[in-house]
Amino acid sequence: MKSFAVIGLGRFGAAVVKKLFQMGYEVIAMDRNMEKVNAISDFATKSVCADAKEESVLKQLGIKNCCCAVVAIGNNITDSVLATLSLKEMGIEKIVCKARDEQHKKILQRIGADDVVIPEYESGIKTALGLVSNKFIDIIDLSDEYGIENSIVPESWVGKSISELSVRKRFDVNIVAVKNQLNEKSVHISPSSEYVFEPNDIVVLIGRTEDINRLNNKS
Repeated sequence: MKSFAVIGLGRFGAAVVKKLFQMGYEVIAMDRNMEKVNAISDFATKSVCADAKEESVLKQLGIKNCCCAVVAIGNNITDSVLATLSLKEMGIEKIVCKARDEQHKKILQRIGADDVVIPEYESGIKTALGLVSNKFIDIIDLSDEYGIENSIVPESWVGKSISELSVRKRFDVNIVAVKNQLNEKSVHISPSSEYVFEPNDIVVLIGRTEDINRLNNKS
């Protein structure tokens, strides 16, 4: 039977553990927070409170025998990198990592991660695709800090390009899609910086909830 190790038991890591265990796989769940370890204990083959940065600790827990390890440490880049390096040194067949942004993703790829996901961004893309079917949402809370929101473009944006508005630079918020309410076929996924906003455009934003609110208050 295939066995997996999941390091980091936040929302993303805990969801991975539960799903794998539900599918009948052996799962070792690890985190430095004992409360998170206790909370996942009924949904894992083994749940351990330990520091994943130490290769010796990983070996003692039998993680070397796992076919795949998931590093779900998204907020602390140093811990994420060190855990990934330890797993690489152990010769784990496949290492999948969670990253908090593109820069973090590039670092993990360079040190040998086989696959890197940015849950917030990928959830945004899925939401954006739903716009094609008129499945609109007002806001989704991705975590305690991040969210996705879609709203009508303010009048001050009309006639201006994304690059002119410098949304990402000024507010640290990403535009993942644009759709025009009056034109069903006018859908732009990951629009270019040269896209010029039109009246009745709806924009899908992803970022920290406080940054999205700050943008809305200034628009």
